[in-house]
Amino acid sequence: MNTIEKAGILAIAAKLQNVLDTLRDAGNLFYQAHGINFETKWFPPIYVLSIANQLSVTELAKEIGLSHPAAIGLLKEIEKNGLISSVKDSRDERKRNLMLSPKGREMVSELKPYWDSIASTLSDVTANPHNLYIALTEVEMRLDEKPLLERLNEKAVHILEQSKDKEFTIERCDNLFALNLAKAIHREIFSFPVDEEINPDTAKNKPTYFLVSVNGLPAGHTAIYFTDSEMEIDSIGVLEQYRNQGVARHLIQHIKQSYPSMKLIKAVCEIHQKNFFEHLGFVHRKADKEHNRITMELKIVS
Repeated sequence: MNTIEKAGILAIAAKLQNVLDTLRDAGNLFYQAHGINFETKWFPPIYVLSIANQLSVTELAKEIGLSHPAAIGLLKEIEKNGLISSVKDSRDERKRNLMLSPKGREMVSELKPYWDSIASTLSDVTANPHNLYIALTEVEMRLDEKPLLERLNEKAVHILEQSKDKEFTIERCDNLFALNLAKAIHREIFSFPVDEEINPDTAKNKPTYFLVSVNGLPAGHTAIYFTDSEMEIDSIGVLEQYRNQGVARHLIQHIKQSYPSMKLIKAVCEIHQKNFFEHLGFVHRKADKEHNRITMELKIVS
């Protein structure tokens, strides 16, 4: 699994872009293999003009779902290759419409059997219970009903209002009940046992656990080893439903304020966790390439 996959639905744009790039690259190579000077990105305007005969740039841009500037750039490229030409509008001589050139019409006739082949192949690829084309069409219909920006703003108002009402409570697990809750969160998040040490160089003393709750409900934990002047994070985790809400940041801030005599907090982690610790204010100090691990540090300023 790529790291971006862990973002879930937030990675949908990246996933769609990846599919788009794959389709375009394969299509271009397919055309080249058959000696055809055509690019997949030219298909939408060429196909529309093969049916609509003549359209203005504005009309064509709307048909293919591009902004006016983006459409102009694409159409200039196609015109440069001699596949379209412009003519005066019969109703308004000040306007110019676009149409397929003779070379463009000849190209469409040549391409039709190849388009049939592509359509058949794409039908095979998308023939599953979650048909990609149908799903994308449904998404487009929903966005036509209410634009994405409007939806984002509505959600943001709701989520920001909720975040204002959040109350974070952080406690050192000095009693068995809190300790069991923290260890239960650890087991929920991590695959390794609670008592297993992440860093083999860590002292054998047991870590101190801290539990963070949101509005009275357990949300995350950290386990820390203490030395005379440093703290080392053995584990830190937030339950999935509380992620991206500042839980880990509140937890680290509490640790810093509670132990001002300490010089720094250290974390030995895997490379893919680097961004997580950087968001908490840690900086990269050294790398252990042999074990694919890095050391992150956060200085405590009194």
